[in-house]
Amino acid sequence: MRTLRAATLLACTTATLFSLPAMAQSVPPESVKDDASAPLSSQAPPGERPAKSQARSAEAMPGGRTATPGLPQLLRWTEDWSQVPAQDAPFLDKIKHIPIANDDVYLTLGGEARVYYTDWKHAKLGLTSNDSNDPVQTRLRVLADLHLGENLRAYVELGDNREHGERYTTGPNEDKLDVYQAFVDLSLPLGDAGKITVRPGRFEMPLGNGKLVGVREGLNMRFTYQGVRATYILPGKVSVDMFAVRPVQIGAKTFDDGPNHAQSFHGVYVSAPNRLAGFGTDLYWYEMKRDTAKLAVGTGSEDRDNWGARLWKRGPVWDIDLEATHQSGTFTDTTGTKDIDAWGVMFEGGYTFGASALKPRLGLRANYFSGDKDLTDGTVNTFVAASPRLPLFSEAAFFGFSNLMDLYPSVTIKPTKAITVMAGPDFLWRASKADGIYIGSSGASFTPYSASRTIGTDLNLEASWQATSRLSFRLFETYFAASNSFEDNGGKNGNYFGMLANYRF
Repeated sequence: MRTLRAATLLACTTATLFSLPAMAQSVPPESVKDDASAPLSSQAPPGERPAKSQARSAEAMPGGRTATPGLPQLLRWTEDWSQVPAQDAPFLDKIKHIPIANDDVYLTLGGEARVYYTDWKHAKLGLTSNDSNDPVQTRLRVLADLHLGENLRAYVELGDNREHGERYTTGPNEDKLDVYQAFVDLSLPLGDAGKITVRPGRFEMPLGNGKLVGVREGLNMRFTYQGVRATYILPGKVSVDMFAVRPVQIGAKTFDDGPNHAQSFHGVYVSAPNRLAGFGTDLYWYEMKRDTAKLAVGTGSEDRDNWGARLWKRGPVWDIDLEATHQSGTFTDTTGTKDIDAWGVMFEGGYTFGASALKPRLGLRANYFSGDKDLTDGTVNTFVAASPRLPLFSEAAFFGFSNLMDLYPSVTIKPTKAITVMAGPDFLWRASKADGIYIGSSGASFTPYSASRTIGTDLNLEASWQATSRLSFRLFETYFAASNSFEDNGGKNGNYFGMLANYRF
């Protein structure tokens, strides 16, 4: 019944969006025309800051606009290889468009090789002993993308993921040869410009800006889901994205991944550009059910609804992204059933000096994720994201999206078109003293304490070099300086260093 009410409400909202004046503008992620000097943070697919701006970014949804033709992308299924390569083109260009019948019936082959050295000192900041780790991640991918005209495609991607030299295993880094993605897209024109696309199978599924439902690029295995996703897109007016899936459960052996039957995830995400004073507008509802959820209040099953809205705008000078989400539902453990009443607010904005040397961008990120006010009052106030982009705070991913607020001023510069450097301090606090400090994505937390809310400060440095259209390098450094109160209650300083090389073809 609750799902039906949610779908009905969003359907009414969609009808309202349709009635607003149309703008000559595609659906997200842009809110204005692409510009080579546009803010770095908004030139990317969800969850990624590219070193080099692109003339056209992709819509990360079935049937959405593809990315700049002829360039490999973070989300490989958003690439555009529809152009026929020249007769004397290199081999790696020719395999991107292998004609089968005519120009719009073709096969694309590709792959990826990634090596990522990571070095954590106190990865869990003292929550457990022996929490330092310095493994090397290796990721291999091969893919085939068959296009049968404009309205039918079949996509398959195999992956092999290993971790070498680890002191303890990180689950998503170990997944021997398996089907990473496999889906079919069937598009049906609707009206003069709109179309519906249905995608059954196994697939990546970032939503909106990719913060609450992201891709998890920092580990070998991203978040993937198995089920069905359907979109309606009317270019320049609205997109409606509906899905009913289960997260893919990763097995360490060969061809043993499958849907996680202990979790289910379904919802509706509506997005429209330039609807409120030139801002893009997103409205969404989704429900995540977990048989096992771990919080400071206890371990139990939960049924968590998320109701959210987002305003976003991006131009060559200013960019802004504001999102708010309320969570309701139930949490059941051995003591009984408790109501969920939690919320989160995320802000990110910046000003880019596009005409200046180095094209500096002054950025500010601020987030608030609620914590439990009283562990004994029968209400759960701890916010839990569905599939969070943990690099929201830093690539180190020390903290989860629960009982946390932060303020992150940053400076980004571009010494060349291919190189980007970003640095800044991220100041971190607990939202509630009655709740714990949540480490990573497991739900594990420090025992609540009554001292200061101050957790500490992440000192972040990130550098990216897009050496060629296929080859990129990234460097990360985060030093976490724990507050006195956190140290007094078991916390420790931490450090993360990472070097990544990635080749996509």
